[in-house]
Amino acid sequence: MNFIQENMINNSIKLAYYKLNRHKELGMQSNLNVFEVAELMDTIKRGDAIKNQQALPIFYNVFAN
Repeated sequence: MNFIQENMINNSIKLAYYKLNRHKELGMQSNLNVFEVAELMDTIKRGDAIKNQQALPIFYNVFAN
């Protein structure tokens, strides 16, 4: 994974953490709905999975057959 992709993933994860923490602090006064919170949590979960995933070549499945 190149530096730019990793940096973008890290930035989106940090932003999601920030928004969720802000939502937690504001409580009922928060302007986020359930679906937006779920999307932020998915961003964190997928971002961690993408960072930990090994980069597979595009033609991996072609060679595996």
